[in-house]
Amino acid sequence: MYFNSPIESLPGLQDEWFLNALRRARIMICVGQGAWEDECLRDTRRLKEIMDSKGIPAWVDIWGHDVNHDWPWWHRMVPHFLGHLVG
Repeated sequence: MYFNSPIESLPGLQDEWFLNALRRARIMICVGQGAWEDECLRDTRRLKEIMDSKGIPAWVDIWGHDVNHDWPWWHRMVPHFLGHLVG
C-alpha cells in the first residue's frame, strides 16, 4: 500500500532516476469542492505541496463548490482533460 500512495511514499523518495521520470511526466489532477470532496481536496492540496517540494510539475485543477465527487462531474472532466492530453 505504501508505494501505491504518493502522499505516503513521495516525501521519502530520493532516487533521482525516479524523480526525473516524474519530472518529465504530464501529471494532471482535478478535484472539486462540492459534496464528498473534503478528503479528496485536502489530499490533492497535500500532494501538490509534496510534488512542488520535489520539483515535479503538475497541473492541479481545483473546480468549484458545485463540483461533487460523482459520475456526472467525472463525465464532464474526462473529455476536458483528454483534450489537453491528446492535443
